[in-house]
Amino acid sequence: MKAPARESATWLDAYHSKDLQWRRRSTYGRKLRRLGLVENAAGLRTLDIACGSGEALALLADQKCDHLFGIDLHAPTEPAAEPFHRILGDGACLPFRDGLFDRVLCMHSLHHFRSFDHIEALLREARRVLNKQGALFLLDHFDSFYLRLIFRALETPCLRLFPPARSWSSQLREEHDLIFWWLANWQTLFQVLEKTGFQVRRFEKDFFFFYLICSPSDP
Repeated sequence: MKAPARESATWLDAYHSKDLQWRRRSTYGRKLRRLGLVENAAGLRTLDIACGSGEALALLADQKCDHLFGIDLHAPTEPAAEPFHRILGDGACLPFRDGLFDRVLCMHSLHHFRSFDHIEALLREARRVLNKQGALFLLDHFDSFYLRLIFRALETPCLRLFPPARSWSSQLREEHDLIFWWLANWQTLFQVLEKTGFQVRRFEKDFFFFYLICSPSDP
């Protein structure tokens, strides 16, 4: 597999902005609870693929979850002590032994893998490192008129006057083609999940996101 594409410096500046970091910290707790990742987590090994700044893992650590690992292509812009083990690398090529994890998580990141071939590689690796009783947790956007309307609005110059919208707008401009590719094709994910040995246990939507929990299929 060719080397994974990295995000631009402009995208990384927006992603690591104080406004968007605060936004992630304020919303990820609710999302993790909805996925069921907070309850009865003591002693479970959790891997966050494309962990970014690590807000999800930090929130799990706050809830006394332990054995936390994250992998991402990019190091934090402001290195600091983190309550989890961070590895720099591609989520489609995991440096872990088979069956090590009880839970694998990927939030808001599937479109960054840029093709369903790369997403398939990610899912095969997730399947490999999960134990037989483990679960895969996915959270991402699904296509809707309302979401496309918001994304289009974020691209208008007037909203860039407001700091959070300015950061979102900058991020969206950098990933415009990727996010709209994902919205047009996101349902292909279910075919790839089946192909890579997962069965869907739970699938829910709210206004903008889907919440998907999968188990390894019997071989």
